[in-house]
Amino acid sequence: MSEGRTGSTTGAREPGRAAERLTDGRPTDGRPTDGRRNQKLRTRRALVDAAVALVREGRPVTIADAAEGAQVSVATAYRYFSHPGELLQETQSVARGFEAVADLPADPAERLDLTVSRVADLQLGDEAVWRAVLRASLERWTEPSDDDSGDEADDLPTRNRLRLDITRTALEPLAETLPPDLHRRLTLAVTLVYGAEALITTRDVCALDRDEAKDVMRWAAGALLESALREAESGTRR
Repeated sequence: MSEGRTGSTTGAREPGRAAERLTDGRPTDGRPTDGRRNQKLRTRRALVDAAVALVREGRPVTIADAAEGAQVSVATAYRYFSHPGELLQETQSVARGFEAVADLPADPAERLDLTVSRVADLQLGDEAVWRAVLRASLERWTEPSDDDSGDEADDLPTRNRLRLDITRTALEPLAETLPPDLHRRLTLAVTLVYGAEALITTRDVCALDRDEAKDVMRWAAGALLESALREAESGTRR
C-alpha cells in the first residue's frame, strides 16, 4: 500500500517538477523572473560596496566581514565570491564609476591621452581601493597550491585584463596604420605606464603628488605613441 501511495504521489507531483526544470527559474507563463535577477544583482553589489567600505576604513577584506556589511549570511556571500581576492577584483568595476573608453575622439593621440587621464583620475582619487586590489592579486602568488606539478603560476588567479582591453580600444584606430607587430608592442608598452602599478611607482617610488603623477603617465603614453609612429614612418624596427 505504501508503495502505491508513493507512486501515486510521485506521479501527481512529477508534472510540477518537470515544469520547474523546463522553466529554469521562470514562471509557468514563460516570463523571466526579473525580481530574482535584480535581487542577485543587489546582493552582489552590496557585497562589493561592503568590501570597498572595509578598504577605506583600513581593514582587511574577508568574506565574513563583507557579508556582515552587506547584511547577508556568510554562506550567501560565498555563493558569489569564493575568495577575498575575487571580491576585491570586482571592486574595480564599481570603483571605475564610468567607462574609460566611452565617447573617445577619433584622433589616436587624443584617444590615448583621454583614456590614460580618466583611469589616472579614477585611481588617484581612490588609492586605498586600488592598492588593496593590487595587494590581493600579489598575495595570491604566495598562497600554497594543491598542484605539485610545478606549474603553479599557470593556475593562479591573477590580475584581470581590463587595462589591456582598455588600451587596445584606445589604440584601435592605429590597427590599420601600424604594422601588426609594432601595434602590438605599442599596446603592451602603453599598458605598462598607467594603472595601479604606475600609481605605486609615481606615488611611492618617485614621491610625486597626484597631479604630477597623472602628468607623467600621460607624457609616457604619448611619448610611446610618438615613438611608434616615427618608427612606422621610417620603416625601422627595434
